[in-house]
Amino acid sequence: QEVGIITIHVARPDSPVADRTKFADTDVKAAAKGIYLIRDYDPDLPRMGTVWTQGSSSTVNLVSVLDRLNAEGINVRVAAVISPELFSHQPASYKDHVYPDASRYDSMVVSTMTKRVPPLPDLGPLTEEYSLYADQDDRWLSGGTEDDVITEAGLDPESIFEAVVRFARERDSRLERQRQALAGL
Repeated sequence: QEVGIITIHVARPDSPVADRTKFADTDVKAAAKGIYLIRDYDPDLPRMGTVWTQGSSSTVNLVSVLDRLNAEGINVRVAAVISPELFSHQPASYKDHVYPDASRYDSMVVSTMTKRVPPLPDLGPLTEEYSLYADQDDRWLSGGTEDDVITEAGLDPESIFEAVVRFARERDSRLERQRQALAGL
């Protein structure tokens, strides 16, 4: 397989740098894997789905609410999506661990990108219903400071916290809706 040259262009706002020692994948070169785990499931709690994050502001804000999610007993995996192309070159064992097929149907996205360009292909049919995107209400944002735009987009820490809690707590009904849809075939 021919591999082209990959150039990464980064436009990063003045965001705080996360403490990687608290991440599931503590490798400082984790971004080169394309997708890496920020938080894995707590094996002692029921699994509640995977949250895919993309974009520095949305990722920083999601990471900032992880302790609150823990306090609420919300057991979601959180994975940063940097580049599906880089991820495609990882060993099968890594890909199967980070992005197992079942997680496609039990996912939400938190992204500064648009709904039309999800960070991963082939996510399940209910993913968008639970996801947060900069254009989630199908309109352009009015502008302003970075904080103003992030809040208007619903990508501020409180909005992310509420969306992840809803996603996690509605897991049983979300999965049942998908089972019923398949049973109708």
